[in-house]
Amino acid sequence: ARSEPTGLVLRAEGIGGPAPVVFLKPHCLFERVGDLPEGHERSIENVAHKLTTPSTWGLLYESITEELGFRAKSAAHALMSAHARAVDGLLREDISLTQERVCLPIWRSSRALVTSLSRLRPSEISQTERAARRALLRQASLEWCELEDLTEFLDSHLGSLELAIDNFRGEQEICTNAHTPHIRDIGRLMFRNFCLLDSRMFKPLCLAAYGLVHEVCAAGSAELRGEDRGDLCDLLEGVHSMLMACDVADDDLSMGKNTKDAFVEHLVQPLSAAVESLSDWDVDIGRGPCRRDVKLGRPRRARR
Repeated sequence: ARSEPTGLVLRAEGIGGPAPVVFLKPHCLFERVGDLPEGHERSIENVAHKLTTPSTWGLLYESITEELGFRAKSAAHALMSAHARAVDGLLREDISLTQERVCLPIWRSSRALVTSLSRLRPSEISQTERAARRALLRQASLEWCELEDLTEFLDSHLGSLELAIDNFRGEQEICTNAHTPHIRDIGRLMFRNFCLLDSRMFKPLCLAAYGLVHEVCAAGSAELRGEDRGDLCDLLEGVHSMLMACDVADDDLSMGKNTKDAFVEHLVQPLSAAVESLSDWDVDIGRGPCRRDVKLGRPRRARR
């Protein structure tokens, strides 16, 4: 007897009958999006061209936005599952983000007395907890790189959709300043909104990043004699690159809330100030693509 094929069962709201089953053929599965054969790439471009007519390109745009949003939510779930102890510990702490941001040792107005009020200084936290928080930041950077790879692949194959977005933006600029992001920026916006600013991830990520700044500043001192300053700076650079890439404009025509201001206030500005103040240590303060040469510490995972 022939074995029954196995597939991915899709659960969708509003379906009265049996849930549809999707079967992925073996020749359509690859570990990386860049490994697709040339024939598949041509098929993608042909399908995209047919879906970007004046009346249908919006549906493709919204579908890609939904998919990237789903992947960003999956990244947040992966972070919470893999680093539950660090996340829960930071959520339980009664620590003010505003106060800790002011107490960072990187502002020109900082004084030793102000910095000493921080509860994120290395002397206040065990080595095990500091390592767990660094691991959280390291995986967040890796999850961003995963999504950045996908959006780069989509951007290279959806030229017709990019053209449709340009045409739409040109029409909108005549009567409004509403912003509609391109594909690469959609991925960055979704990662910011649904991963970095997730209700359970935002505070732990902020506090872990602030703690990393304290560690970098204290590297080489008696309290961090065993820590490698170069590794700490590499991690800080990787996190900063992720934050700068995700600092994109909000989608003014979407139903989602605007998140740029809070993101810049609590993450981009403090980390940028930290990197700038530490630029003598050869920390790259420029905005650039995902840095895969930064020591982030785990192998890349295959995509679905």
